[in-house]
Amino acid sequence: MLRPLAAFALLALTVSGCQEYAEPSLTPGQKKKVEAHLLAEAPTPQHAVGAIIEDQVELVGYDIDKTTAKPGERVTVTYYIKGLAEKPDDNMLFVHFQGRKNDPKAWMNLDHHPIEGLLPLRKLAKGQVAKDVQTFKIREDFPGGPAKVYWGLWRGNYRLKVKNADAATVEVDGEGRVVLATVQVDGKAGPEKPAGKPRLPMARAEKLADDEKITIDGKLDEPVWTRAPATAEWTSPDGKDGPAPKTTARFAWTPETLYIAVESADDDVWSTFTERDSNTWEQEVIEVFIDPDGDKKDYLELQVTPANVIFDAKFERHRSDLAKARAWNMAGFETAVTVDGTLNERDDTDRGYIVEMAIPVAEVPGAKSPLAHGFTWRINLFRWDAPKAGRQQAAAFSPPVVGDFHALERFGRIRFIDPKLSKTIPGRALPVITPKTLILDPKKATLRLPGNPAAPVTPTPGGAAPEPATAPPAGGATGQGE
Repeated sequence: MLRPLAAFALLALTVSGCQEYAEPSLTPGQKKKVEAHLLAEAPTPQHAVGAIIEDQVELVGYDIDKTTAKPGERVTVTYYIKGLAEKPDDNMLFVHFQGRKNDPKAWMNLDHHPIEGLLPLRKLAKGQVAKDVQTFKIREDFPGGPAKVYWGLWRGNYRLKVKNADAATVEVDGEGRVVLATVQVDGKAGPEKPAGKPRLPMARAEKLADDEKITIDGKLDEPVWTRAPATAEWTSPDGKDGPAPKTTARFAWTPETLYIAVESADDDVWSTFTERDSNTWEQEVIEVFIDPDGDKKDYLELQVTPANVIFDAKFERHRSDLAKARAWNMAGFETAVTVDGTLNERDDTDRGYIVEMAIPVAEVPGAKSPLAHGFTWRINLFRWDAPKAGRQQAAAFSPPVVGDFHALERFGRIRFIDPKLSKTIPGRALPVITPKTLILDPKKATLRLPGNPAAPVTPTPGGAAPEPATAPPAGGATGQGE
């Protein structure tokens, strides 16, 4: 018989995990949910697998509620994951639902952290079994035919290997994924064709007048934010027409500073992280990647949560040493957040939040300083939203298409424009971008946080962790698992 672990086991799980990471605080209800899904004994699932992923975990097996379904229907898969490591690494879980290859409609990313995003795998103690229930809706345009569920772990920049791929109950495909159930999708089969990649977007950064300045307070009440055109609403990171949380950005500049304002519509604004360089992508966050010269070296990853907690890292190359990257702190980096609603009040209805930031040009590797009219930077922005119900969702300024937010070749561009010199831009003409109405009314926005959240961020001790996700996301994440 399966026995849920008691509260003391949850404490032991936390203590045994890697201590270099700053962890969010779970509500009493969330703690009970985790406890109810941690089992003291390995179960007897419908389908035994026994796939051992390096020295980290064993996928004991899985249950599935149906093997035939129509587009738009929901499928529930329950995975039983056993911890094997005394001190687990910061692994991410990926799940793919895929039909025929080379058809973007026949592919779904279902990356997530176990137990509805509440249990990062680094917290699964040796011998404990997590009952991870995942329900997903098959996309409405999923083509007919067989589709498989693929499962595995990834960390940093690679997928973890299956040690016993030759076992009778273990099937591994050519991409290192454990093959689980096959679902026959009763849909219309269309012509198979390769997926195309969307064009890289271009945004305009508006120069401040000589007598203007920006106060970083998250209110966006300076005239330049009215003049600066908003980006188009961000889209799904996979480049498809899937849902994405409503998000736009605006850019402004002086020769010494890049200013970014991100406006996010959100009916439940929350974040429990309090320390710099926490695993901010596991909840709700705005992410900014900057590689000004596009050389795919020395690029930055900056994140700001609705609670004005930051994560900042500098990578020497694509997903280079994480410990070294996260040890870096940007000098002079200023951020502020306003919430149109109430932060961390999960039972009310919010309207959204604004993140405002000032990035010193001198701190950006590969950037020519001072900035000047006509300069162009390679940049990308993402947003993670974690709604009350359902898995984590992401939005992208420039969709990476592949399962990696660090896809440097897919970064979009911003062009620095001085209106006084706008007719003398070097190179090709800049596309016209029509300004949009702000998603939020900054005059009504309020932030309810202790202390002074509008003050410049001061480095605090604490861990950091790799960029997801997927799905991780972290929670659910669109990460290396794809």
